[in-house]
Amino acid sequence: MKDRTSYPALLWMTGKRVCIVGGGQVALHRAEAMLEAGALIRVVAPEAIDGIVDLVAAGRIKWYKEPFTASMIQGASFVVCATDDPDVNRRAAWAAKSMGAMVNMAAPPLELSDFTVPASVRRGDLLFTVSTGGACPELSRQLRNDLESLGDIYAPWLERLVPIREEIKDCFASAEERRDFWRKALSTDVMALVREGKLDQAEELVRNAVDCSRAES
Repeated sequence: MKDRTSYPALLWMTGKRVCIVGGGQVALHRAEAMLEAGALIRVVAPEAIDGIVDLVAAGRIKWYKEPFTASMIQGASFVVCATDDPDVNRRAAWAAKSMGAMVNMAAPPLELSDFTVPASVRRGDLLFTVSTGGACPELSRQLRNDLESLGDIYAPWLERLVPIREEIKDCFASAEERRDFWRKALSTDVMALVREGKLDQAEELVRNAVDCSRAES
């Protein structure tokens, strides 16, 4: 396969139609994650594991309990190929591409993927992702474990910054001035306090910087 360089992006999936071809554990993981992002899910598989059946019973996804045919992809924006049959995955991928849908190959042949799903850690609005470009998924999972602790540190800090950002958004004449302010406000000293769990002290320093900016304006 020719080397490819990926372009990192986050997808807003609310209301987007997703077809998942396959009914196993990987299909379930994709369905759960995409449901959380607001996607509309249909699963195509003659058989499915209990987790998928439970989602169907709860009315959260639709299940076409039959072998894949190209017509089942019609109208989907994204197609996930996750069966244990490479030939089925290949047919589903090419059918999706012919209809203009983006393809995620969760099983071979992986080279047909239009996008991959990186390992991730989410804490509220804070999201860390890590990918090895498929070279070593096991390393991605290990790095994700390392990021768990960073999520616990920085998510509470983000919650404190959001209202401050709202309070001062009209205090600056340009986006460049806002960026300059935040670069200075989130100084090395402030971030060191955050890592030590001293969020009250860190917030006080940021608010002092806000007061100084207001006094200068």
